[in-house]
Amino acid sequence: MSERTEKRDSELKSRSDSLGQELKTLKEKAGNLANLRGAFFIALIIFTVLFFTKDRQIGYLIGALLCLLVFIVFVVKHGKLKAQATRINEILEIHEQYIARTRHDFSKLTDDGEDLQIDKHPFAGDLDLFGKRSLFSLISVAHTGYGRRQLQKWLLTAAEENMNLRSIKARQEAVAELAEQLVLVEELEASTKMNVKKKASPQALLAFIADKAASAGKTMTILRIVNSVLLWVSFIIASIFGGYVYFAPMAFFVLQLFLMALSFKANGITFGLVEKFYPELRAYSNIFTDLENVKVESEYLKAIKARLFGEGETEGKNQSASNQLLSLYKICLLIQARMQPLLYFVLNAVFPFDELCIHLLENWREKSGSTIPDKLSAIGEWEALMSLSVMRTIYPDGCVPELSESEKPFFEGKEIGHPLIPVDKLVRNDFSLERGCAMITGSNMSGKTTLLRTVGINSVLAYSGASCPCTSLKLSLMNIGASMRISDNLSEGVSTFYAELLKIERIVSLAAKGRPLLYLIDEIFRGTNSKDRTDGAWTVLLKLNKDSIIGMMSTHDYELCKMNENNEVNLTYYHFSEFYDDDGLHFDYKLKDGMSTETNAKYLMKLVGITD
Repeated sequence: MSERTEKRDSELKSRSDSLGQELKTLKEKAGNLANLRGAFFIALIIFTVLFFTKDRQIGYLIGALLCLLVFIVFVVKHGKLKAQATRINEILEIHEQYIARTRHDFSKLTDDGEDLQIDKHPFAGDLDLFGKRSLFSLISVAHTGYGRRQLQKWLLTAAEENMNLRSIKARQEAVAELAEQLVLVEELEASTKMNVKKKASPQALLAFIADKAASAGKTMTILRIVNSVLLWVSFIIASIFGGYVYFAPMAFFVLQLFLMALSFKANGITFGLVEKFYPELRAYSNIFTDLENVKVESEYLKAIKARLFGEGETEGKNQSASNQLLSLYKICLLIQARMQPLLYFVLNAVFPFDELCIHLLENWREKSGSTIPDKLSAIGEWEALMSLSVMRTIYPDGCVPELSESEKPFFEGKEIGHPLIPVDKLVRNDFSLERGCAMITGSNMSGKTTLLRTVGINSVLAYSGASCPCTSLKLSLMNIGASMRISDNLSEGVSTFYAELLKIERIVSLAAKGRPLLYLIDEIFRGTNSKDRTDGAWTVLLKLNKDSIIGMMSTHDYELCKMNENNEVNLTYYHFSEFYDDDGLHFDYKLKDGMSTETNAKYLMKLVGITD
């Protein structure tokens, strides 16, 4: 174990112990305060009883009032302690998940991103980016829909037509800053987790922002306002003069009820929408507040934070995202009052209350609504950056990849490992490829497929902006196409072989676009006979033999390797090997130069009892 890894484990344990002790102390304080609160409540009852049974002596009344005051103070303090304990407990659970990540204990990582899987994607399914025991599951600390989808987008950067080196480097800088502030990242994650109880984005709020508030119309609003004024004026006149003058306010009151009935359904559409997004406003406002108060250094984090404030605004101004949502929240509090049938009747019968609420909503939407979607997406970018920073905690010895816009594709990694393999089982290899195809040979279970996935998933991490489990990694910007995990689909009438053909076709189509490409093909055309497999594989190699393309192909088909005697295809051979002793078959999973001619199929069949 390296010094950095030992230091990480020590710091994680120390923080875990510290949080545990803090939580224990808060619970003890809360318990003691609860006991004191109970004692003063009992004293309050005693003094109250004595006051009413002992000739109402003033001393008992004073005692009761003092006990009531102390009881209220203790209730408030107890509530604050419980809130602090809840927050610390949340942070402790999050911290324990970080420890689980370092151990690759996926049982404690509940969000696997299965819903983010994309059918027929060029590489996502082959490289285990989403789903059980996936890269997303390992690193995601996002709890909003925005954060989860942003992380998905960045993990799929290698599928973009125009990969932007400047954007990737900006993310690297931001990720590096967050990686050094684990305490801050955990606290921010706790904020999003506690405030957002579900992973969906606030669709109702966005729907309200996108469309003008539904109402009964301007004519109805004018009628309601005029009628309300006439109602109150006539009522005041009637109160002064009395007599038959009371018929006027009664008439206006009846007209008000009629107008209320006409406008109820139209206004109710907007209020129904408010009812859906109202609970989320305070939650997102709290998240915005936490992000607005963070001190940052990297340019990208500064840019994200600046988006939380209005153009030309500075911290503390009214156009901050938190203040904007808080303003809408206050308007919604007014609307909540009219949700009670009795209050609805009273407020609208004597005043155009619904029209006032809709006016306030529409005024807020016109003034602030257009900026909110971008500010919500800023939360997602922040969460995604925090998720990418997790890699540095899992692999403290990892490196930040060096990226190049070179038109000639290349990959050069030293001591690269697969991030989804536990550290104690991880075998690292050096691997570099500057042109053509690396043909990986070797017997079953020797590590061929894992190497392909290692190169692919480290490239994904590099383009996302995260660090990688390696000593060094240099690579150019390349699209990725993979054909590794093949499965049939009987419902669509697709056989395993045809499913693989479709994947290979996607890789060939990517190659035809002329952009730099890294392809990863495992055991090509394994579902057909040896002659067709060899000929088909050779045809694919010829199509992919371009200066703008590099790739890796694993195979057991040594006849395929012999077809390149005239060097028509730029092939470099590597292999994995195994050894036998009295304890059986062993693999070292170390990559070696040259082509392998070994096989262990007969030994494995004997091992499982198929042959003698």
